[in-house]
Amino acid sequence: MRLLIYYVLLAIGVGIVFYLSWLPSPDLSQQWFMPGWLGRWTNEHDRMRTAVPFFFLGILTGIVLEQKKRSWRRWLWAWLGLVATVSIAETGQLFLPHRVFDLFDIVWGAFGAFTGMFISFLFLVFYTRILLMRKVK
Repeated sequence: MRLLIYYVLLAIGVGIVFYLSWLPSPDLSQQWFMPGWLGRWTNEHDRMRTAVPFFFLGILTGIVLEQKKRSWRRWLWAWLGLVATVSIAETGQLFLPHRVFDLFDIVWGAFGAFTGMFISFLFLVFYTRILLMRKVK
């Protein structure tokens, strides 16, 4: 059941990325659901804002991979899947008149995904070691 929740959250996250990437205007502060402070921050940090949702998607992906005890190859493929997601989102902007394709947005998204996956990996490794130490006592 927990894995299903993670998959649903991943799907929602990817949907939000596509939605926000394919809005006609890059000014996210104009969106009714976007808090004012967050809209201003995204406008001031145009490239870095791509890393943020992929950081959280990376954490969720890492949790799913660890729950299923996947090999490092699966981790690599999952990261490449997130890179493909940001690439598709960015490529879609080629067809929008007020949006601009930016290769560095893909780099930022890939970095965010890697960082999120790495942090989830470290957390889960340390959490597992702590549980093992408690069992030994």
